[in-house]
Amino acid sequence: MAKIEGFRLRNFGALRDVTLGRLWNQGTKALTPLTVVIGKNGAGKTTLFDSFGFLADCLKEGVEQACDNRGGFERVRSQGEKGPIEFEVYYRESDNSRPITYEVAFDIDRGGRPFVKSERLRQRRKGKPTGHPFSFLILEDGKGVAWNGEHEGVVEDGKLTLLDFLNQLSEPSETNERVKVELSDNRKLGIATLGALKEHPRISAFRQFIEGWYLSYFTPDAARSLPKAGSQKHLNVHGDNIGNVVQFMQRDSQAP
Repeated sequence: MAKIEGFRLRNFGALRDVTLGRLWNQGTKALTPLTVVIGKNGAGKTTLFDSFGFLADCLKEGVEQACDNRGGFERVRSQGEKGPIEFEVYYRESDNSRPITYEVAFDIDRGGRPFVKSERLRQRRKGKPTGHPFSFLILEDGKGVAWNGEHEGVVEDGKLTLLDFLNQLSEPSETNERVKVELSDNRKLGIATLGALKEHPRISAFRQFIEGWYLSYFTPDAARSLPKAGSQKHLNVHGDNIGNVVQFMQRDSQAP
């Protein structure tokens, strides 16, 4: 079962720079399957959870629509900040799999419209629990490189630019391990397009992971309402179907 072990947010609402759990370059403890966030009113708890909804909306609807749903890019970005909104997700597809890091940055263009500034997917080599991970997806402003299948990619050490990578693709290669990528719309996430192709199973798995997120703003008052008939697998956005979810869990536990 896929799970998030850590993530970092920058310039997202009240959260200017927040890290929870483990990242590839930070050896702190990973988030547990059940994580409770406690804080006073206005501390950013709702913003923290909405960050997951924002990223899921960017995948399904595009970054512009995700921002419009929240009052526009400047309402989403931390007040007074000029840098991009950045997310870093450190996740593992299963307990035995190598963790993958997803990094994405959003900014606004000269016309004031939000776009996907950059995307990265990274993973360490097999048998290497430490060291710099290899990038197998590199996108900047909708253009870049993706490595097919389980090919490791490259380590971005600051010496090679994206243009260098693109130039390398013109060189003869015995294996079809990497391809140029140029998206037609830089307001859409690259993982949305590439994740639909069988040539990119790791990107596809991560896309499905985000698509499976369910965000519910549950309140105790919602549980007092009479639920509709029938079991349901997930809480809805308001959490007022908790009785249906309990019914699903009960039936699922009794299934042969």
